[in-house]
Amino acid sequence: MVTKVTKDIIRDFLFADDCVFNAVSEADMQCSVDMFSSDCSNFGLTISTKKTEVLHQPAPGKPYVEPDITVNGQRLNTVNRFTYLGSTLSQNVTIDDEVNVRIARASSTFGRLYPNVWNRRGITTQTKLKVYRAVVLPTLLYACETWTVYQRHARKLNHHFHTTSLRKILGIKWQDKVPDTEVLARADLPSITTILMQSQLRWAGHS
Repeated sequence: MVTKVTKDIIRDFLFADDCVFNAVSEADMQCSVDMFSSDCSNFGLTISTKKTEVLHQPAPGKPYVEPDITVNGQRLNTVNRFTYLGSTLSQNVTIDDEVNVRIARASSTFGRLYPNVWNRRGITTQTKLKVYRAVVLPTLLYACETWTVYQRHARKLNHHFHTTSLRKILGIKWQDKVPDTEVLARADLPSITTILMQSQLRWAGHS
């Protein structure tokens, strides 16, 4: 049996006024940038070189060589990571930076809710957990459907943030020696690992 597989290479990602170019070589990238710059000029548009960055992700085992990409003779700034549509893309092609950013943002969101939600005695625990599910978890797991998650990521997301936050909501202290599995059971919430698996399966078309 012979199976024919087609392959399309996506070279640009466009959303509103944001644009990302993808290339397999420095020469290809420069060519794409030159064509884009020319098209912009035809419509009276100008590329902001201050807001335009270059991220080089070398293949595993290959040395890093800083690329030299220019727009109208002006060299663009090369970075180790940048954010596109809320997600952090890194030079080392891992989600380490993205996980750290998501935890930081979720922690900030959780902290801002202390005076009006977590510390409010008039709000039931069930309502607090609903707020956590509706506000904090989406901040933590934004775009998680596309992540390649390793144990170190799951451990950090689940133990360092998820169950720690739930302990605060439920009023469980560390000296109570309540295991994480019991914390999740009391909150009636799955672990981050389970949530990630469910999200990625749905994104892949499995209900």
